[in-house]
Amino acid sequence: MIDNLIKQTRENLSQIADCRKYNKTYDQIDSLMGAFAMFSLKDSSLLAFRKEFPARSDNLHRIYGITNIPSDTAMRETIDKIPPKELSKQFAMLQPTIREQKIFSTRKVLGGYLVGTLDATGTYCSCKTRCENCLVKTFKNGEEQYYHQMLAVVNVHHNQKTVFPLDAEAIIQQDGNTKNDCELNASKRLIPSLRTSLPEDKLLIVADALYANAPFVRLVQGEGMKFITVVKQGYALLQAERLDEKGELKTKQWQKKGRICKASFATDLIFNGQNQDLLVNYVQYIETDSKTGEIYYKGKWLTDLPIGKLGLEEFVSVARSRWKIENETFNTLKNQGYHLEHNYGHGEKYLATNFALLTILAFLVDQITQHLDLQFNRVWDFFGSKKLTWQKIREVFNQFPCASMNAIYRFLVKELTINLPLLE
Repeated sequence: MIDNLIKQTRENLSQIADCRKYNKTYDQIDSLMGAFAMFSLKDSSLLAFRKEFPARSDNLHRIYGITNIPSDTAMRETIDKIPPKELSKQFAMLQPTIREQKIFSTRKVLGGYLVGTLDATGTYCSCKTRCENCLVKTFKNGEEQYYHQMLAVVNVHHNQKTVFPLDAEAIIQQDGNTKNDCELNASKRLIPSLRTSLPEDKLLIVADALYANAPFVRLVQGEGMKFITVVKQGYALLQAERLDEKGELKTKQWQKKGRICKASFATDLIFNGQNQDLLVNYVQYIETDSKTGEIYYKGKWLTDLPIGKLGLEEFVSVARSRWKIENETFNTLKNQGYHLEHNYGHGEKYLATNFALLTILAFLVDQITQHLDLQFNRVWDFFGSKKLTWQKIREVFNQFPCASMNAIYRFLVKELTINLPLLE
């Protein structure tokens, strides 16, 4: 599976038009696949990737299709010029493979919806280096901080470990704007892009309280999607609290693993005074210890799903799955070998953003592999942690001639041996 995914990624990346005017000594695809291989192999820096090139060159050619690795400068200059949208398209270009394997069909919830959790994360920060697309934060002492962020939408399922990035949008300074870009502005670009890449699917966007605002709700509904957002304030919440005080919320209670679960809801609440035509539904949930009464979890959400017709237990599980974009996606990208926030190169235009997108693309390939590839999962089980698994894969990749990544997996779980000639 992993080798087919790498081949497909190379074919997709090779379709990006060459944006360079000068210095075309190296093919653009070699720069792109070199960076992809660097993140796929979980190298800690571009220097570390280049340092291992002499030992790896044959394997990089066989497995990643790289003919000639450019110098550090040439790779950075090439990738710096590519519009980020060309790389964010790559997530959609892997979806045919996901569909062929019927992954999405096992991840539908609440009557056939695919969940897309929405959140942003930092990808670069410096007080010294900046580019024309940097966001700027000015401190009271006059010092400035320069940073980039990324807004991503990730498919999750509350009962499955794997997560699949569906699309990503850079939160960077936009042409002609004097104010910093922000999450909400980026969502105005990301949501229509997501609908374009998934035109036929029933999509459910799950987001935090930042997105509990009328413009975002109308944006999502305008694209034919449904939403669940955390709610912390606003007129809809005020109405729900008044109904709760009167004992007029509809309630369901159930138990699980020694805990009492209670969900209450109200329907057709007015969003706010400025948007009286916009009606939303409300769900609140509390989970307590059945013996001590200790509160384990509280949650409050707004949604346009037909609450009265859905199972509240599943709704609560789906709403709570929002944490997976933080824990299972961003935390993994920052702390489990992908080095998302590490500065592989900032560049003058798009380099930092494009490196972040290629990191997420490598993560998507890994997640598909984890979901489908029994050999990879055997390696992971054998070594017990992702970090050690990546380390062992790198060691074999660097030391032995390998026909494929699958051959490395088989070697690591002792299914494949290498016969070396004996010294006389």
